[in-house]
Amino acid sequence: MRLLLPLCVVACTAGGDPADTDSDAPDGSVAPITPYDPLAYVDPFIATGGEGAEVASITPAAGTPNGMTLVGPDTATASGGMLPFYHCAGYHYLDDHVRAFSMVHASGIGIVDQGAVPFLPRNGWDPSDTDPKRPLLRFSHDEEEASAGRYAVRLLDEGVHVEIVATPRGGHVVFRFDEGTDPVVELDLGHTLPDVELRASRVEKGAAGAFSGEHRIGGGYSRRFGGSRTFYAGQFDPAPVGGGVWNDPAAPEDGGTVAEGDTPIGAWWTFPAGTREVHMRLAVSYVDEDGARANLAAELPDVDVAARRAEAEAAWRGRLGGVRVRGGTERERRIFHTSLYRSLLMPMRQDDVDGRYRSLGDDLKTTDHPYYSNLSLWDTFRTVHPWYLLAWPDLQADLDRTLLRMTRDGGSLPRWPMTHGYTGGMVGTPAIQVLAESWHKGVLRDPALVDEAVAVSVRAASEDQDRAGRRAVAEWTGDLGWIPIESGGGGVSHALEYAWSDAALARWLDALGRGEEAARFAAQARNWRNHFDPAVGFNVGRFRDGRFRGAIDPIVWTDDYVEGNAWHYLWMIPWSVQEIIDTHHAGDRGAFLARVQQYWRDVYKEGETIDLFPDDFYWHGNEPVMTTAFLPSLAGDPDTTADAARWILANRYDDTPQKGLDGNDDAGTLSAWALWASIGLFPVAGTPDLAVASPWFERVEIDRAGETLVIRAPGASDAARYVQSATLGAGALSRSVVDHGALIEAGELVLRMGETPVSWQVTP
Repeated sequence: MRLLLPLCVVACTAGGDPADTDSDAPDGSVAPITPYDPLAYVDPFIATGGEGAEVASITPAAGTPNGMTLVGPDTATASGGMLPFYHCAGYHYLDDHVRAFSMVHASGIGIVDQGAVPFLPRNGWDPSDTDPKRPLLRFSHDEEEASAGRYAVRLLDEGVHVEIVATPRGGHVVFRFDEGTDPVVELDLGHTLPDVELRASRVEKGAAGAFSGEHRIGGGYSRRFGGSRTFYAGQFDPAPVGGGVWNDPAAPEDGGTVAEGDTPIGAWWTFPAGTREVHMRLAVSYVDEDGARANLAAELPDVDVAARRAEAEAAWRGRLGGVRVRGGTERERRIFHTSLYRSLLMPMRQDDVDGRYRSLGDDLKTTDHPYYSNLSLWDTFRTVHPWYLLAWPDLQADLDRTLLRMTRDGGSLPRWPMTHGYTGGMVGTPAIQVLAESWHKGVLRDPALVDEAVAVSVRAASEDQDRAGRRAVAEWTGDLGWIPIESGGGGVSHALEYAWSDAALARWLDALGRGEEAARFAAQARNWRNHFDPAVGFNVGRFRDGRFRGAIDPIVWTDDYVEGNAWHYLWMIPWSVQEIIDTHHAGDRGAFLARVQQYWRDVYKEGETIDLFPDDFYWHGNEPVMTTAFLPSLAGDPDTTADAARWILANRYDDTPQKGLDGNDDAGTLSAWALWASIGLFPVAGTPDLAVASPWFERVEIDRAGETLVIRAPGASDAARYVQSATLGAGALSRSVVDHGALIEAGELVLRMGETPVSWQVTP
């Protein structure tokens, strides 16, 4: 069977077991969690497979927290088949052959991109190896390993074991060749992931095993700005004794040292006879080859791969170890810690060790803080950024600064920036929610940065912007007040996204004392109601003359919605459940809850076990429904939320490769959803509000700036899923909504659990 190797350190695991029950210390206080090694519960193979709508686009590639690289295999079936949608991250668990290994992958996204700087080992050199149709490299999951920061696999026919350990901007690769093999390593810059275009590439061999170059490719997103420019620099040990390059796959040049062009090129190296172990140290940069060389020198100074592994694991423990749990089942702990790990695979670092980076204006600049890209935003604003604000506010502070720097460099507040370009992926202006929530939660508070953040947010919500802006701005902000069908597809989705951003901006402005502006955006946010057709009971498309589209089948995907149907977009107004109640049910809260409760009964009845197609009612694998389970709690009915959230955790998450997630993880969005739900809270993005849910764990500890936030739920279990009463600090909690600031100030939330629903909260 495949191996999961956490390399537990004795000091990290002494006495620690998150399965321990919540017990009292001798002084009468509740005992803190005994430290344990979180890496023991991380399995990078979870959710690397899946079929149909359940494909998560996860790779077990080696990386460091929010690092520049995810170094790992690009796989295929024996016939070379690579369904693009199954290989957005290069890897799929049902495959059994490797096409190449590459330095950079995206985690969980639903579009094929990245896969830069590909390499592979060979047993002997054959000129036919340059042929894209060459035999693939067979492997078995029985001889494949992965852990945080490391990936390894044995290539069965080549007789070589490949071990990869990541650094923040590179990777240390060790090729261990069987006795009697003829060690060769190739750099195949003609290799790309399916549907990714080769734009240009270059390789130059230096002395004593050094090499460098550029690999420019255009995937589904990066081709929108001309392709990602990935520079690289590497070093072989021992020094090679031969090899060559090819500018034309049909005509490899033995002894050649330079190849470049917009056609498939590559290079190969041979090593002294009897060599059993070849080290390749390889770093990347989005700046230039000098940047890659500097990254190589700083992060990969020698061939001590054990030291690099220790560094990578220390980095992971540094992040993951600040969040601890006690209780739950083994399955739940594996899902939780692996979700914690996956929430840190993107965004990805972009600045070199000297602080230089390639900007969204495609020029070179220098930053005084960590600078990131691959920010999906439309996905991550709902769960990932709120989680960072709770668990790793220092990371979110750097992301806020990054968003503002990107806007200065490129001219527009970004939506789905990838590497060094705008993609404009998906819809809305989700960076507004991210910045607003960072302010509400005390992270974005530097006066100059706040002024800048407010200014760029107001502009993004008010004006047309070239690269990542809204469409139909005049109709949305003017007398019309909706997104007319005539303006293009997805009008309902655009309207709901704009409304969420506008509501977040309004609340932010109001808190800053800018009441007149706040009132304008609050009114603008309420424009979503113009898409609700009471005759059909759903948000639907509307013509410019005011007519609604008319009768619809709410489970059918139509042009009114982006990646979804009317059910998926019915309740995407979590910032004001009262507005839903007023608009949908004329202020009748009971009618609203009755409809929501019936909806969940239908979901439970309908719920498939294999989702080859998106679910008709509740499709957890896509973002519009992320808050649906928590709406009852926001309306004063946490018991319905408890049932819904636990059903999703039980039926849409697993600790296996094939059933790990219910669709694309979208840069950690689904993973972070599980983190929130399993600790018994859920954020309303763009606001300080947290809905109370039903925790898996009896005790959760989150270290923050020298203090520890504690969430306790003694006796929590699948049976004891309902909150009976709640205490925030020294006082009783009277509502099933918690303010983030109050939670942090109190330091402890206690949820007393039971098997019977009770009315413990004050009805809103």
